[in-house]
Amino acid sequence: MNILNSWKTLELSTREGEVLLCIEGRVYGSNPRFPSSSHIRTSPITGYRFESNAMVVMTKRGSEYVLGKPDPSQAFAQQRLIRRLALINQAPPSSFNEIESQLTGYPALQRDETTQEI
Repeated sequence: MNILNSWKTLELSTREGEVLLCIEGRVYGSNPRFPSSSHIRTSPITGYRFESNAMVVMTKRGSEYVLGKPDPSQAFAQQRLIRRLALINQAPPSSFNEIESQLTGYPALQRDETTQEI
Protein backbone atom coordinates (compact mmCIF):
# COMPACT_ATOMS: atom_id res chain seq x y z
CA MET A 1 0.00 0.00 0.00
CA ASN A 2 1.30 3.46 -0.84
CA ILE A 3 2.27 5.92 1.88
CA LEU A 4 1.67 9.68 1.62
CA ASN A 5 4.10 11.91 3.47
CA SER A 6 4.19 15.70 3.68
CA TRP A 7 0.48 15.54 2.93
CA LYS A 8 -2.13 18.23 3.20
CA THR A 9 -5.85 18.36 2.65
CA LEU A 10 -7.39 20.20 -0.28
CA GLU A 11 -11.04 21.20 -0.29
CA LEU A 12 -12.37 21.63 -3.81
CA SER A 13 -15.83 22.66 -5.04
CA THR A 14 -17.55 21.49 -8.21
CA ARG A 15 -19.64 23.77 -10.42
CA GLU A 16 -22.72 22.24 -8.82
CA GLY A 17 -21.50 23.30 -5.37
CA GLU A 18 -20.47 19.82 -4.20
CA VAL A 19 -17.49 19.87 -1.83
CA LEU A 20 -14.73 17.34 -2.52
CA LEU A 21 -11.85 16.54 -0.20
CA CYS A 22 -8.55 15.46 -1.78
CA ILE A 23 -5.07 14.96 -0.39
CA GLU A 24 -1.79 15.86 -1.97
CA GLY A 25 1.66 14.87 -0.86
CA ARG A 26 4.70 12.75 -1.60
CA VAL A 27 3.89 9.12 -2.39
CA TYR A 28 6.15 6.23 -1.38
CA GLY A 29 5.47 2.61 -2.21
CA SER A 30 5.44 -0.01 -4.91
CA ASN A 31 2.96 1.55 -7.34
CA PRO A 32 4.65 1.58 -10.76
CA ARG A 33 2.56 4.59 -11.82
CA PHE A 34 4.33 6.79 -9.29
CA PRO A 35 8.10 6.77 -8.92
CA SER A 36 8.99 6.96 -5.24
CA SER A 37 8.75 10.49 -3.81
CA SER A 38 6.44 11.72 -6.60
CA HIS A 39 4.14 14.59 -5.68
CA ILE A 40 0.53 13.52 -6.28
CA ARG A 41 -3.04 14.65 -5.67
CA THR A 42 -5.57 11.93 -4.89
CA SER A 43 -9.05 11.62 -6.31
CA PRO A 44 -11.75 12.64 -3.79
CA ILE A 45 -11.54 10.90 -0.41
CA THR A 46 -14.57 8.69 0.30
CA GLY A 47 -13.67 7.23 3.68
CA TYR A 48 -10.99 6.15 6.11
CA ARG A 49 -10.06 3.46 8.61
CA PHE A 50 -7.28 2.84 11.08
CA GLU A 51 -4.75 0.01 10.69
CA SER A 52 -1.96 -0.48 13.21
CA ASN A 53 -2.30 3.08 14.53
CA ALA A 54 -2.09 4.51 11.01
CA MET A 55 -4.88 6.23 9.13
CA VAL A 56 -5.73 4.74 5.73
CA VAL A 57 -7.83 6.82 3.34
CA MET A 58 -9.88 5.44 0.45
CA THR A 59 -10.46 7.40 -2.73
CA LYS A 60 -13.28 7.56 -5.25
CA ARG A 61 -11.14 5.64 -7.75
CA GLY A 62 -10.60 2.80 -5.25
CA SER A 63 -7.03 3.63 -4.22
CA GLU A 64 -5.90 3.40 -0.61
CA TYR A 65 -3.13 5.41 1.00
CA VAL A 66 -1.55 5.20 4.42
CA LEU A 67 -1.12 8.73 5.77
CA GLY A 68 2.37 9.26 7.06
CA LYS A 69 3.65 12.57 8.40
CA PRO A 70 1.57 15.59 7.40
CA ASP A 71 3.01 18.77 5.96
CA PRO A 72 4.66 20.71 8.83
CA SER A 73 2.38 23.70 8.14
CA GLN A 74 -0.72 21.56 8.79
CA ALA A 75 -1.28 21.49 12.56
CA PHE A 76 -3.66 18.72 13.70
CA ALA A 77 -4.02 17.59 10.07
CA GLN A 78 -5.44 14.15 10.85
CA GLN A 79 -8.09 15.47 13.24
CA ARG A 80 -9.13 18.18 10.80
CA LEU A 81 -9.36 15.61 7.98
CA ILE A 82 -11.64 13.38 10.06
CA ARG A 83 -13.85 16.34 11.01
CA ARG A 84 -14.11 17.57 7.39
CA LEU A 85 -14.99 14.09 6.13
CA ALA A 86 -17.72 13.82 8.75
CA LEU A 87 -19.21 17.15 7.66
CA ILE A 88 -19.02 16.41 3.94
CA ASN A 89 -20.41 12.89 4.22
CA GLN A 90 -23.43 13.89 6.30
CA ALA A 91 -26.74 13.09 4.69
CA PRO A 92 -28.79 16.10 3.63
CA PRO A 93 -31.33 17.11 6.25
CA SER A 94 -34.63 15.31 6.08
CA SER A 95 -37.70 17.30 5.05
CA PHE A 96 -39.63 15.56 7.85
CA ASN A 97 -40.59 18.04 10.56
CA GLU A 98 -41.33 16.13 13.75
CA ILE A 99 -43.01 19.12 15.41
CA GLU A 100 -45.46 19.88 12.60
CA SER A 101 -45.98 16.26 11.54
CA GLN A 102 -47.93 14.88 14.44
CA LEU A 103 -50.57 12.21 14.03
CA THR A 104 -53.77 13.69 15.46
CA GLY A 105 -56.15 10.99 14.33
CA TYR A 106 -56.96 8.66 11.54
CA PRO A 107 -60.16 7.65 9.84
CA ALA A 108 -61.66 4.40 11.02
CA LEU A 109 -61.48 1.67 8.47
CA GLN A 110 -64.95 1.12 7.08
CA ARG A 111 -65.89 -2.34 6.01
CA ASP A 112 -67.32 -2.69 2.56
CA GLU A 113 -70.75 -4.24 3.14
CA THR A 114 -70.63 -6.01 -0.21
CA THR A 115 -67.60 -8.03 0.83
CA GLN A 116 -68.48 -11.41 2.24
CA GLU A 117 -66.50 -13.33 4.78
CA ILE A 118 -65.64 -16.89 3.98
